[in-house]
This record gives sequence, C-alpha cells and structure tokens, in this order.
Amino acid sequence: MLEKILQMLRMACPHKNMSHPFAAASRSQTTVKSDWETVGSAGGSGHYVVCLDCGRKFNYDWANMKVVK
Repeated sequence: MLEKILQMLRMACPHKNMSHPFAAASRSQTTVKSDWETVGSAGGSGHYVVCLDCGRKFNYDWANMKVVK
C-alpha cells in the first residue's frame, strides 16, 4: 500500500507501464493550449512515450527504438 501511495505522489514510479510511441505535433500545428511541456528534439524525431501509471512523458528515439531519459 505504501508503494501505491508513493507512486501516486510521483516519487517512486518505476515507469514500467509505457504507452506506444506518439509523434509530437509541431508548434505551428498546435493551436490549443496544453498543460504538457513540449517534447525536446532528442533523437531529432519528436516522438514520445507516456508512463501509464504516473503520466510522465519521455522522449523516444525512433531510429534506435528506445526511450531517452
């Protein structure tokens, strides 16, 4: 139970339950304001994955097929 509480507080999430990769929209296409920060250009692809447990977003290197932390 303590582990679940810490995960809810985003202090101890192991980020094991990740989404499939998404392609980030460019700033010129984005007209709706969002609470999420923009994805950096790590790997130059603009792709990202999301932890389905805590909601944290990570850059995804499409060329090497891995998460960039």
